[in-house]
Amino acid sequence: MKQQEVGTIVGSSVHLTGSIKDSSDIVIFGSVDGEVSSEQKIVIEEPAKVKGPITGNEVIVSGTVNGTIIAKERLELSPTGAIKGNIETQSLLIHSGAIFIGKCSMPDKKGGIEGESVVKEDFETEIEDEKLLEEKEEVEEEKKER
Repeated sequence: MKQQEVGTIVGSSVHLTGSIKDSSDIVIFGSVDGEVSSEQKIVIEEPAKVKGPITGNEVIVSGTVNGTIIAKERLELSPTGAIKGNIETQSLLIHSGAIFIGKCSMPDKKGGIEGESVVKEDFETEIEDEKLLEEKEEVEEEKKER
């Protein structure tokens, strides 16, 4: 991603409490407790953590998100990514190794009848315990200690 395309960068040593709103791209390497909103792309890099709702045109998650995600066009969950929360998007890509706990809604691109959303897919992933998410956090902590 070119520097001029990025509007906001949250560095790896930054812990932000509050909302981030930008009309340009947002890239997060640190942690955010609060809403993240962009008219463009939002990238949650590894080992970033976001607790709160995320809204953007395109959202790419390589870190950990605990909250609702609305990606108007596309949502990508990379192999190192974890989402605990409901998602809504028109296009979804989940790579092998990623963790998703929540519900997914995929509205019709045309907006359905009279502008109302038509849900193509609505499913919930269930994990008896949140062991996978906890294991990912333990691995991240071990990496930090090295």
